[in-house]
Amino acid sequence: MAARTDARRQVHLIELTALPDVRYSVTLGYLEAAARSDPELADRCEFRKHVHYQQANGLAKVYAQVLAELDDPVCVAFTVYFWNRGQSLQLAGLIKQRWPECVVVLGGNDVTNEAAAVFAEAPQIDVLVHGEGELRFRDILRSLLDSDASLSEIPGITYWSSPGADRELVTTRPADRIADLDDVPSPLLTDVYSDADLAASRMIVYETNRGCPYSCAFCYWGGATKSKVRQFPLERIYAELERIVRVAAPGTTLFVADANFGILGRDVEIARFLVDECARRNKKLLVMTNWAKNTSQRVVEIAHLLHQAGLSGAITLSAQSFDQEVLEIANRSNIRVSNYRKLQARFRELGIPTYTDLIWGLPGESRGSYLEGIEEVLTAGGSPVVYPLLLLNNTDYTKAKFRAEHDLVARRMPADVGNPDLIADVVVGHSRMTFDDWLWGMELRVPLALFQKAILRCTLQYLHEVTRVRQVDIVDILRDYLTDGCSDPVVRDIAGNFTVAWRDPETFAGPAIRAELAGWAIPEELHYQAILHHFVVDPERLTRLTAEVVDYLYQRLSDFPLPDRPTLDAVTSIDLAGSAVFRTAIRHAPQQAEFAAPAELLPMLRERGCLPADLVLPADGSTGLVPGLLTVPAARAGYPFSAYALSVWHASGSPLRDATFTLTEPTGKCAGTNILASLR
Repeated sequence: MAARTDARRQVHLIELTALPDVRYSVTLGYLEAAARSDPELADRCEFRKHVHYQQANGLAKVYAQVLAELDDPVCVAFTVYFWNRGQSLQLAGLIKQRWPECVVVLGGNDVTNEAAAVFAEAPQIDVLVHGEGELRFRDILRSLLDSDASLSEIPGITYWSSPGADRELVTTRPADRIADLDDVPSPLLTDVYSDADLAASRMIVYETNRGCPYSCAFCYWGGATKSKVRQFPLERIYAELERIVRVAAPGTTLFVADANFGILGRDVEIARFLVDECARRNKKLLVMTNWAKNTSQRVVEIAHLLHQAGLSGAITLSAQSFDQEVLEIANRSNIRVSNYRKLQARFRELGIPTYTDLIWGLPGESRGSYLEGIEEVLTAGGSPVVYPLLLLNNTDYTKAKFRAEHDLVARRMPADVGNPDLIADVVVGHSRMTFDDWLWGMELRVPLALFQKAILRCTLQYLHEVTRVRQVDIVDILRDYLTDGCSDPVVRDIAGNFTVAWRDPETFAGPAIRAELAGWAIPEELHYQAILHHFVVDPERLTRLTAEVVDYLYQRLSDFPLPDRPTLDAVTSIDLAGSAVFRTAIRHAPQQAEFAAPAELLPMLRERGCLPADLVLPADGSTGLVPGLLTVPAARAGYPFSAYALSVWHASGSPLRDATFTLTEPTGKCAGTNILASLR
């Protein structure tokens, strides 16, 4: 137990996070800064923040560590999301058992407006805060330290009426949103977090505004209703960003947690300030955000600024579905998808990688419309990233009438089978999607990421151009290859476990998959990471398995016009060379690889986004094979700027974008670099 330093009362703030190596919590920072803005609370309370990675096999250690740092606390507050609700309530129970007089406070999106369910699940909780909590948490602390104050005067909370057995729940009048965000003290312009705290955090979450003008039925950003976008003062933003850039470690992820970054004219100036500040300090951060849903020229301008400065990975084009009926059911009909191809072309022209969010399981979505949506993204040269539909509290999709109307079927299970801690209500069926349909759609994600985005992008694009078979249908053939056609038992076992684990999460083969990854993993899509790693880490294995994949496709597509095999193999040699990018990231050492590409196909591959937009092509009319050398500098090896990391997270960074191409004059033969042809 930690020793008391003075007579001040302890207040502990806790966030259990789904990401490793995160030390900074903007939510806990706001809570402490708001409380300490009251001189009496600052004088009478000692604040301690606890941000811990909630990995299942380390939870007991986390609980013990937190409990050891408590000493008769007056209050412990948790920020709760769907991914940490169970763990937070479990730790709250341990705290209440040890210190019965301690007041336990909950807040956060997952528990807002959920008083009956929360207190039934966890009667050890004392106070629940609905919505924005910074100023009300300050009021709660005042009431705890003032015997004459009452919780009943604080709007937007639910609490027990008394400590006795006959106690009842009391919910006060609703609280207004905070109109002036300058009323929320900054955790970055005070000593709430030290420079060392910020430097030790892999990710820093940051807001420039709050609110969302849209009312998507699956999202809870503003109470599932359109809400005014409220802005933090620009001078404050500049001061906060200056400190972040000054003290954060190089490579830190700065996640701008606005609902629609780029929706406001001033967002361009904020991005420009960030770029200039990074240049002044000679520091690179990875800037990620939720981009404005109606992607406009302003978003293109901001993305170009960040990309030119080397501060961005990939840009999100948030579609969710391309089916008009599905979008209307989801209240997204006012979010335009009509200019999607135009935007993709513009981003490709600027050399900026993108990924397109899609949700599998939206009411109204069928197997056919799901495939059409993926094909739309692929045809535009984009990278689809598919998520399952989660039922989040306070959204339209959770309402009983809506669920009955669309026959929604949900299971309480991991939202990612490779992360058993990430428990949510996952939609696995509705009136147009059976469970088998849903499972097939989830299976499709692995070959989509593995082959279309990472390993065989050029090859699949060329096969599509010649056969006219949809790219998504070619990917579906490769789904069969992974589970039935592959000769490598490791690949078959991992792919098979992916399917089995969605049926029964208890069967997730975590130890074997982590062993395959050999210590390199991030907590998302472990099956995909493991298969990608197994393919690319050994060049000889990659060559053998790639030849097998192409043979498999050639056989399955035999009813369609096929390219001649030497030309196809020459295209595949580009993909094989591109795998050097992944090995650079895995081995942390520069790599080189030779290839021989058909000169007449290079313009098409560049146009489709398979090759860098700035690649200098042979003269018009050139034919024959173009020998080339692909070089990956060591600077591309590390997290988070490598294509390996991007491909793991979003499969959006074409591996060939992280390499330097050197082309020579076309020749009439392969000059010994056509590896696949030599294998046969």
